[in-house]
Amino acid sequence: MGTPDFAAPCLKMLIEEGYELAAAVTQPDRPKGRGGRLSPPIVKEIAQSAGIRVLQPESPADICGEIEAMGIDICVTAAYGRILKKRFLKIPRLGTVNVHASLLPRYRGPSPIHMALLNGDAETGVTTMLTDAGVDTGPILMSESMPIGGGMYFSELHDALAELGASVLKKTIPAMLSGDIAPMPQDGSRASRAPIIQKGDGELDFSNSAERLVNTVRAFSVWPGATADIGGRRIKVHRAFNGGSSKGIAAPGIADANANATAPGAAQSAAQSDTSGIADANAGAATGSVVRVNRDALSILCGDGNLFNITRLQFENGRAMDISECWHNL
Repeated sequence: MGTPDFAAPCLKMLIEEGYELAAAVTQPDRPKGRGGRLSPPIVKEIAQSAGIRVLQPESPADICGEIEAMGIDICVTAAYGRILKKRFLKIPRLGTVNVHASLLPRYRGPSPIHMALLNGDAETGVTTMLTDAGVDTGPILMSESMPIGGGMYFSELHDALAELGASVLKKTIPAMLSGDIAPMPQDGSRASRAPIIQKGDGELDFSNSAERLVNTVRAFSVWPGATADIGGRRIKVHRAFNGGSSKGIAAPGIADANANATAPGAAQSAAQSDTSGIADANAGAATGSVVRVNRDALSILCGDGNLFNITRLQFENGRAMDISECWHNL
């Protein structure tokens, strides 16, 4: 049972390993794009191409009778997007295994990848667990960790965890079938939440630290996007980094020592280069002020005194651009 791209590697693995799959359950086709044409979930496409029966109920309760008649041993869920009720959970002989994109009990809920990035975690992972009536509260079967690289944004981390999830599930299923696994209860005192993401969560608040703003961009780069009003224009930020202290950085209108930097890696090195010979023009600058614009970065003063350096952005109704394409218009 699954719907979005995160579930795809798990389903592919189960097919490749030769398991007898009674059905693939996914959400109904939904309108997509400007034209609003119905688009099938990727799980449906993969299942149909492998000749697997596909069920698309609005609610899992609608298919309890059909699933009961199948006599299944294990149900696997991965980002299915629906709560399974007690009746459904009682159907599989060995239980329902959920593939969750965090090291439980950390980040219970639907947005564990977002939260790991937003909080600047150095590590995350995947947990397989037996689903119970709570939200990601069931006993842990297996888990595996992975580092979060500083350059990872949502898409990169999502894809890495999806592949890791398939790998952990590949080890979990045989252990369940053979009885060689002992589910471990979660320590609820260590639990944290990963709530549903709201559209306003990506709004950039420059009273926060530069690091927090960078992590906001990393977490919400796919949806809802990291956005702010900058210089009277609505801007979506696609890529950014923490430029460090603003002390000694020339404000707009003062000759920029880095304006012509073009060497490889210049975007970050130039924006963080030594400016000790430049008077600190930003001593009285307000939080959220643009303190420098050049071909390397649009630099904004943050609440911690550091610079939020934007390197890729998108104007309203425009396309995403590197700062080198549009800095002269800012």
